[in-house]
Amino acid sequence: MIVAIMFVAFISACNSEQGAEEAEGMEMADDMGEMERMDHVEDMDMMQENEAVTAVSTEGEPAFVVAYMNIKNALVNDNYEQVQQAASNLQEGLEKSELTEEQRSQLKESASQLAGAQDIEAQRKAFVQLSRQLYEVVKNNDVTDKPLYWQHCPMAMNNQGANWLSYEEQVRNPFMGQKMPGCGSVEETI
Repeated sequence: MIVAIMFVAFISACNSEQGAEEAEGMEMADDMGEMERMDHVEDMDMMQENEAVTAVSTEGEPAFVVAYMNIKNALVNDNYEQVQQAASNLQEGLEKSELTEEQRSQLKESASQLAGAQDIEAQRKAFVQLSRQLYEVVKNNDVTDKPLYWQHCPMAMNNQGANWLSYEEQVRNPFMGQKMPGCGSVEETI
């Protein structure tokens, strides 16, 4: 019963009606066979939700924004090596950007922390700062022709919450990765 209550609280933090319905069903299960069947259904739902992030056309987009999106997508897919490569690409893309020296310097420092992180959780922590910095840059400068979505997950970073930018309106959470890729919501369209 406690596990079921914890599961309901966990799912409701991400506004998942489907997860809440499944958790409610778990509370009503009166035998282990029913619980096992529900676990199987939940596993199937997670498999469907874990689809790889689809590619968005980035033609004409600044290299540093594209590299940031590649970092985000690699984190969604829990791919440490791709994050490292994309962080290096971000640093290179900043060299050719029309940003101010101060903006480039701040973003390079955050990208360097990402590239040097020892594990994916450290990469996610560095991504918090990089996301905030890039948000300020794109919000206050005309750097892209595409709409960007400022997305938020209240459960990220041990329930402190975190934001990220995305080309896609559909939420693909870089902080929860494949555990809960759809957790979050769009806070702003830029």
